[in-house]
Amino acid sequence: MRCHVRCRHCATRRCLKRKLSEYLRVPTCEVCGKRDYRVDRWMNRRNTTRMTCTCAGYWFPHRQGSLFCWSRADGTQRYPGDPDFADRNYDGLAAA
Repeated sequence: MRCHVRCRHCATRRCLKRKLSEYLRVPTCEVCGKRDYRVDRWMNRRNTTRMTCTCAGYWFPHRQGSLFCWSRADGTQRYPGDPDFADRNYDGLAAA
């Protein structure tokens, strides 16, 4: 089970592989080098599965509403010709 934490010193977010209480020695912060973390409750509670999209805009699972995603953040579809549709194969010189 992953656990999202924040450094108490510099407030950097980090995702640990186990719960904070299961570590004998907590990993150091990559920014400030301290070992003082607090649990980030908001990040642990959020549901990331409802935001995941597997459309052909990217070759990996990504967030809805990303630049080349064919879905908007609200779940509606983007189609070629829409003003907010981005195509990575588009050649700007051919359209001119």
